[in-house]
This record gives sequence, C-alpha cells and structure tokens, in this order.
Amino acid sequence: MDADKPLDLGFAAPTRILSIGVTGHREGNATFGKNRAAIEQAISTLLSSINQKIVSSSSTAKVRLVTNLANGCDLMAAQTAAKLDFDLVAPLPFGSDVNLALNMLSTDWPSTASIADGNEPKDTKELANWSALKCAYDNAICFELCDQDTALKHYLKKLTANGDDRKLRLEFESLVGKRTKLASRITVEQSDILLAIWDGASPTAMGGTRDTMAEALSADVPVIWLDARKPDQLTWLDDLGDLAIAVEREVSVDAVQMTELISANIHRTWQEAELAKDQLNSAAWHPHSKRRFHAYRRIERMFSGSGSPFAAVKQSYETPQAAASDQGQTMIGKITALLHSDSECSEALAKKVVSRFAASDGISTYLSDAYRGGMVANFLLSAAAIIAGVAYLPLVGPEGKWPFALLELTLLLAIVAITVAGVRGNWHRRWFQTRRAAEYLRHAPIMVAIGCGRPRGHWPSSPDTPWPELYAREVIKSVGMPQLKVTQTYLREHLRDVLYPFFIAQREYHREKAHRLGRVHHNLDKMSETLFILAIVSVSAYLMLKLSATLGMLGASVPDIVSKPTTFLGVAFPTLGAAIAGIRYFGDFERFAAISDVTAAKLDRLVRWSDLLLESQEKDASYEDFVDLTRKMDDVVVDEIASWQSIFGTKKISVPV
Repeated sequence: MDADKPLDLGFAAPTRILSIGVTGHREGNATFGKNRAAIEQAISTLLSSINQKIVSSSSTAKVRLVTNLANGCDLMAAQTAAKLDFDLVAPLPFGSDVNLALNMLSTDWPSTASIADGNEPKDTKELANWSALKCAYDNAICFELCDQDTALKHYLKKLTANGDDRKLRLEFESLVGKRTKLASRITVEQSDILLAIWDGASPTAMGGTRDTMAEALSADVPVIWLDARKPDQLTWLDDLGDLAIAVEREVSVDAVQMTELISANIHRTWQEAELAKDQLNSAAWHPHSKRRFHAYRRIERMFSGSGSPFAAVKQSYETPQAAASDQGQTMIGKITALLHSDSECSEALAKKVVSRFAASDGISTYLSDAYRGGMVANFLLSAAAIIAGVAYLPLVGPEGKWPFALLELTLLLAIVAITVAGVRGNWHRRWFQTRRAAEYLRHAPIMVAIGCGRPRGHWPSSPDTPWPELYAREVIKSVGMPQLKVTQTYLREHLRDVLYPFFIAQREYHREKAHRLGRVHHNLDKMSETLFILAIVSVSAYLMLKLSATLGMLGASVPDIVSKPTTFLGVAFPTLGAAIAGIRYFGDFERFAAISDVTAAKLDRLVRWSDLLLESQEKDASYEDFVDLTRKMDDVVVDEIASWQSIFGTKKISVPV
C-alpha cells in the first residue's frame, strides 16, 4: 500500500437501529383477555408512531423488535411489527417445537408432548394459535435455546404418565421459569428500550413481565409501561424506584408524546456515536508506525532483556479489508464455521465488527506510538539539551560555546514542537478513545455467536466522551443475533474452538507482558541508579584530586586539568539518570505489569472453569453456564481497560520539567 495514500475506511458510522424489546402478559391473563382489542390498538398506535418518527424521517434508521414470542402480547407486537416491516428477533427459551407446545392453552399433557415432538395440534383452537406462532417464528430471526429440550421433553413424558405428580410439576415449572428468564435477559441485553404490557398487579414470576421490567431497569434500559388495565396510558420508567411506585403515581402520556421521549433518547445516543467519524476515518489511518515515534518501543526493547535491543520495532497494521476477509484459523474463521447455518450473520460480523476492530486497533496503536513515543523523546531530548549545553566545557573555550548553545536551543525547540503537535493532535485523548473502541470490538464476535451482549446500562462511563462505548454497542447491535439452534454440541464447540483459544492466547499475552514490563522497570531502575552513582564518582574523583593537590600529593595543575571533564560528567550523568527515571515514572511499567499479572490470573481461572465445563456431562451444564463464562470474559476485558486507563488518564503530553 502507498504509505502516503490514506486508506478509505468508508464505514465509520454503523447503521442506526432502534431496538425495542417487548414483554407482556400471555394468553390466559384475565386483564389481557378483557382488554385484548384495546391493548392491540395501543401497541399498534405506538409502534406506528415510532415508525413515522424514527424510520420515515431518516433513510439510515430502522427499528428492530426483540421478543420471546410468547402467545399473547409478544405475538401481538410481532404481528404489528411485521406490518410495519420491522426486523424481528426472537430469543426463545427452548427450541421452536418445544416453545410452540408450551405456548398452547391446553393443559393436556399428551397433546403438549406431541406438539413438542414436532406434530401439529389436533384441536382447532390450538391449531389456530399454533399456526399464528409458527408464522411469527418463520418471519423472525430465532435464537433457539435448544440445549435443554431433551430434559423438557423428558418431563412432558413423565407428566403424560402422571400429570398429578405435584413434585414433578414443580420441577417442570422451575425449568420453564429458568429458561424463560434466560431468554428474557437476552431480550433486555439486545434492547435500547423495553415495552412492557403489565396490569400493575400480577406477581413477579421468574422470567415474567414484571421480572423482565426489573431486569431491564437494573441494566439502565428504560421501560415503557403500557398499563393493561388502561391501555391508552403509557408511562416512562427510568429506574427500579420508578417501578416500585409506578402503580401509585399517575404520570402517563399518549403515543405521540412517548414517541418524542423515545426519539430524544435514541438520537442522543446516535449523535454521540457519530463522533466516531472524527477519529475513525481515512485521514487517521496509517499502514505502519513511523520511525520518529519509536522512542517508547525502543526503550521497551532495549530494557526488556530480550537479547536483541536493536531489533526492528516497526509495526505494520492489518487493514480492515484484510481482517474481514481472513477466514483461516482466526477467531472469525472459526465462528464462520460454527455459524454455517447463518452465513449472513457471520459475514456481518466480519464486515461490520472485525473490520471496524482492525481500523480502531490500527489507529489506536499509531496514536499510542505518537503519544508515548513523543513523551519519551521529550525526556531524552531534555537530557540531551542540558548535556549539549555543557559539552563545550571539556572541548573548547568560552569563545567556541555558540555551536553547543545552538544545538541546545535546537533540542529545546524540538521538545516544544513535539509537545505542540501532541496537544494539537490530541494524541493522548484520541489514543484512549480509539483503544477503548478497539478492545470492546476485539471479543464482540465471541459474544454475538453465543447470543449475549453487554446491556445498555452496563457499559463503562468515561469522564471525557462516551462515543467509544456507544459506537461499539451500535456496531455490535447492527449485526443483531444469529439464526441459530443452540444445542449442547454447539455450546461445547463454541467453547472449545472459539472461547477457550481466546482465553489461552490472552492469558499468555498478559503473562509475557507482565514479565517483559517487569524487566523493563527493573532495568530502567538499575540504569538510573548506576548513572546516579557515576555522578557521585565523577564529583568525588575531582574532590579527591583537589584534596591530594592541596596536601601536596599531586601537582597543583592536575585538578584544574580534570575540572571541566568532571564537571561535564557531574552534570551529564545525573541529567541522563533523571531522564531515565522520568521515563520509568511516565511508562509506569511496574503497574502495567501488575495489571497484566492480575488479568492473567483472572483468565487462568476462566481457563479452569472452561476445562470443567468441557469435562461436564450434558445434563450438568446448560446454556446459562456457558453464557455466564462468556459474560465473565467480557467483564475481565472491561476491567483491564479501566485499570490501565486510570494510570495514563492524567499523563498528558507536556514539556518534561
């Protein structure tokens, strides 16, 4: 690639998507049955208003509906969304056949078991419900949690034989509740806003409407409460406190007013995410690092004890296009093999996530070199300026000082130039921001492939700007969820082929980094100590010679002859030592080593957790175990980002004084 020709990234801003989660009462709820028509009209009015405000006013925006597709309010919303041409995503607690069976109104166990095995219901009313749900499933991207289908069918067979067994029924209901809660959590994670149709009175069943509302509010996902008793009343809930007093307070708005609230909320997010275009653009991209910014890498190489202090430190950055097209034994290649049933999702991961990661990573690494290399160069130039200023002493008389003074001035001006360039170029802040975006996107494909995500309110907050977090979430959200049957085999292959190698690679990276940076800190410390000792030796040597001359042990001219060289060394050694100490303090190699050491230990625990899961029997491990491991990985990454940014957060590029 031509080094002077900027790369055309052309995709900084992701597609604008408003993701609306839906939860609500099922068929059989008395209030829902009584007000069915009014509820359906209220849902239709609100979604149509949103469509008019958000989609029709912007050619780049689209609405996605996320729902567990239970028979009731979920199905109503899905049918309305289909008419409005919204995308429909359905995290299902079980496989589609089992979900169809559990959503029938019949309490006839043999019929339920038959439908779960893939048979159509024989009852006319059940067949109508089954057909409506089946049609919704066919129109949706279904993420089916099939890994416990065998256990569920086993319960159905037992209940068919003995439906009056209370213990058996409780175990069955517990399994269904846990799975429903899992699917509801996915709905919350995938949503910008949750629309909840609730009567204000129904108890909190596991994975039920109120439980999902609480889950959303705990994740800072706003909830629009549509009161099933009075469907024309809509209430905006921001936190759990709002939910606790929602029934008592009477603060409701109509569909148009609610749409304005939604629009204002999502547009703030989109506007912040748009700031990515200022940082992730073709002008910011460079194919490789620049030699003038290699000072930090050179210091790290020289003092790491690697045995090759003068080896090349030039970095070449993988282009977004190359990263997206690499389908070998890389992570995205393995995920593509896993998602063979949904090539569209794997292609979107490559083009929308992996390519953007490569762009963010390349730009961030370049800015890191500019910022850290510039600051290290300032320390070295500062020492060089002082040394140059006194270098004339052992070499020429006062009349020959001017070339040395000119060199000192040149070095000082170079420091000013680097500092001005760093401040104007905002190297420090832009490095932080682009690095955050890159790290969030690095492991995002792993999370998408198992159907989990960091919910809206659980992203880290930043004191400067939230665009990296919002941008990363919008990029990931633009991919959506894969059309997938999540079986035990799939979960174990995802862990074995994708997640486990990621853990191992990252653990070894952090172990090596901790060792390397620990050595750098130690060797810089020894170097600065040595230079300080040499300064003492040079000054002491002059004083000893002067004392010897005074006592008549040496000629009187000897101290005068060595006075200028020893003065020069007495200045040069501590000056250079101070510069090395400054670099050691600025680089904070010891604390960075400690952070990597802690991260490696956390990853090692996740490796052991992975080993246990891979060795477990299918009956002992479910989707919940595998997805919790993936979420823990995400937490480790986010914690590590927060730790190293807390170190460099206040270390702006400046004149080293």
